[in-house]
Amino acid sequence: MSRDSLQAPLFARFLLLLITLAPASGCGTAEPEYPTVTGNWTGTGVSFDTAESWRFRLEESSDGAVTGSFSIRVGRLVFSGTAGGTHTYPAVSLDLDMVFFGTVVSGTYQGQVISPDSIDGRVRLIEDMSRTLDLNRLGS
Repeated sequence: MSRDSLQAPLFARFLLLLITLAPASGCGTAEPEYPTVTGNWTGTGVSFDTAESWRFRLEESSDGAVTGSFSIRVGRLVFSGTAGGTHTYPAVSLDLDMVFFGTVVSGTYQGQVISPDSIDGRVRLIEDMSRTLDLNRLGS
């Protein structure tokens, strides 16, 4: 067999091997896509046997810092405030500040992103009571 007649089949096998291995070389090297908390969120809580309707408007920067605002509707009363904290997937940690009948009230929201459109968490605001507040992305 001549040298040229051996090179063609070897080259074809080498090319086939490269084509087969090229897609596999990219597997596992890309960073996974984690959902951002940027957007509008809503949830319902209960405090002192009264239903509360919560809304958050959050903005997440590329470094995981979160800023925004929130409101709570209890019956006909609406209270609003600011939110700021971090999102290090899946954990969301927010500091909450609002004015409640002339008094500044601070609290926290601690949650876990369980899907791109859901956060399971707990809020602590008034009277140091921690209660469940699961959030769903509006428009999803």
